[in-house]
Amino acid sequence: MFSFTPSSTSGSGQSSFSPSFGGPRPIFSTARHVGETPAKERSGAPKLFSSPIATGRSSTAEDIAYISEGEEEMDDEDDGVFTYALQDAPIVAGRLQDWQDRQRTLKFRLPPLYNSGVAWIDGKKLDGGDQVPVVPEEMKIYPAEIPDSAFSDEYTKFVKDSYELYRALTNTDHIGRPIDPSENNLPKYATTFLQMLDAARRRIFDERLSEAYVVCHCLFASYFADPGTTRAEALMEWLNQYDPRPTTEETRDIMTAPLPYDEPGFWELVHKLAMRGLFFQCSNCLKEAGVIYADSESKNAMQTATSILETAPKGSKAFGGHRQWRARAITFAEQVAKLSDVKLRKGLIALANILRGDNDTILALSESWQEATAALFLFHDPAPSRLSEYYQKAVVEFPVDLTVISEAGCAAIIAGDIPKALSVAERLDVCVAAHMADFCDRQRMLDDFYNVATLDLPPFRDWLFMAHAINCCANYGTWFIGAAYLRDTEGTEGLSIIRETITHVYLDSERTLTELLDICKELQFDKEAQQIVIAWSKLQLSRNQFGSALEWLDSIGNGHEIRAIAWQLLESSLLNGLTLPDSILQQYLPSPQLCPVLIREFIAPYAIYFAFKNHLKEGNIVDAAQYLASLIQFSYLPGRFFGALLGELIPLLDRRRPRALPTAELIAIMNCLYQWEKDAGKRAEGIQFLEVCLSATREATDLAEDDWRIEYPNIAAQDVVKLVRSKLIKELSRAYLEGE
Repeated sequence: MFSFTPSSTSGSGQSSFSPSFGGPRPIFSTARHVGETPAKERSGAPKLFSSPIATGRSSTAEDIAYISEGEEEMDDEDDGVFTYALQDAPIVAGRLQDWQDRQRTLKFRLPPLYNSGVAWIDGKKLDGGDQVPVVPEEMKIYPAEIPDSAFSDEYTKFVKDSYELYRALTNTDHIGRPIDPSENNLPKYATTFLQMLDAARRRIFDERLSEAYVVCHCLFASYFADPGTTRAEALMEWLNQYDPRPTTEETRDIMTAPLPYDEPGFWELVHKLAMRGLFFQCSNCLKEAGVIYADSESKNAMQTATSILETAPKGSKAFGGHRQWRARAITFAEQVAKLSDVKLRKGLIALANILRGDNDTILALSESWQEATAALFLFHDPAPSRLSEYYQKAVVEFPVDLTVISEAGCAAIIAGDIPKALSVAERLDVCVAAHMADFCDRQRMLDDFYNVATLDLPPFRDWLFMAHAINCCANYGTWFIGAAYLRDTEGTEGLSIIRETITHVYLDSERTLTELLDICKELQFDKEAQQIVIAWSKLQLSRNQFGSALEWLDSIGNGHEIRAIAWQLLESSLLNGLTLPDSILQQYLPSPQLCPVLIREFIAPYAIYFAFKNHLKEGNIVDAAQYLASLIQFSYLPGRFFGALLGELIPLLDRRRPRALPTAELIAIMNCLYQWEKDAGKRAEGIQFLEVCLSATREATDLAEDDWRIEYPNIAAQDVVKLVRSKLIKELSRAYLEGE
């Protein structure tokens, strides 16, 4: 067996195929060389359409090489690594180095709609050199499979919770109406969605869902901040959660020293806390630094620094008070420049420059474009219109790493390219991306992305919801959610997907059935409604709920299926003996007037047999004989049942009992027997079924006492017909002798 591990597209060093996550997945990641553009990850559930935002391409065998030169062997049990195995592959476990020495490459290809494909050995070198000859035994094709895209229970809960929030938001919001800030519910619902996503990614422990959370948090911080906070504060909160600095360990190592001020990293710690907007922590560090002041000016400067930090404007008052607070920081910078203590002067100057939003200082002390952008936004001028300006300054010094998907998405958000950000989010988790697009659409942020009238395409939001809905429709327990999303999209494609999938929903209860039929009625899916009812009736038949199956088939006027069930009931009774029918049939059989017309018409043969058996059990031989005779003479009786019904006559023709059938009935039955034997086809299938009935008797242990087969355990089917014919003739003779 050979195991191989897909490379991660996240740049984190771990596979993006976390085994704990049950949500939709890309088909495979690709191993990329430096400088290559990341290929778009494909959703694990089949898509019935091509998304207009899908800028990548599918992986081909030529794109993919999992065994690279110099790669170290990996332990299959490494935490966070998910491996796939090829059965009977030529690489023996623990012999990876030997495989590498032979310079072989394993490639694979997957079909567009399924999770199983083929893998093969290729002699092409990864470095582009000459081909290595492949020996004949290495030319075998191996099946390659990956896990399916079924939702886990935890992910299903997240999908359901997201839908409930979406429905609640829809009930309170009117898309397309100009937003009154005092009535804007979006920030509140955005916060709730983010909390649900945070809880889900902590439960599921999936790298891609966690990355989707980072992108979603960035979007909501940038555009859906709570009214009680500023966008700059929200963005800084996102940064501190996404990339917390300084770490708790770094802070503890310095501040627990006997004299923190003398520690080499003290001022780096203070500056980092200030850069991250952690003013309270920064002020405490200064107070607890243990500084030995050389003069009163130094002590006053330190006190002024803590005062500025502790009076930083926050929340709804932050934007209005920022200008005055920044002016105070500028004045403070001028004052500390005159301090005689060199170490203290340099540290406080840098702190003052951070607080007054000095571009050069912030860029010099930053470690990433995210940190530089958030700090410039918080300290220089927190006007929302300037966010992209700060981003442009930051990326000059710290280029965006586009190989990390979440970083690429956040960069697009802060740069103001929302459609690009959503396309990146789709690669991480289409459910999250769809709801992000929904919030943006409600705030009119996507109005200019598509000219729907010109391109004849659904809105951007609808594409994402259709992709998410297809995943929902493909998983147990979430089809109705997918259908609801599809019905909320524009155009007819969503309805086409509902029509295509509605007949495949698992009918776990009658409530599910009625809900599906309600949808069919509303959308005028008449053909699909009939298919669903037929599927439910077959399920009911498997549960021996014949009456329920008949009633549902009657509701759609399907006489063909009702007739088939009626004959099935008769066949089962002839084979296994009459059993107590379900509660619905118990009402219908004794009282035909209660039956719907269609059921009454087709269930008549079984009802007659049922009455025959009941009269026989009660000792009413004459009445029983009349019912059986009428069934034998039924013009439309299938030929396969005739022989078995003849056998039922045997106990009624016993000469030890009073005669049960009048002469006319006896003659009519003999005439039916003659006509049946003339038809070779009917006779053959009748004999065959009679033989099956007799065989069932030999294997059964619980036949009713009045079952005629008990007295003839070893009789052949042909002999049954001869015996009945003989008894009929004797009964006719008896009738003649009795003068009838």
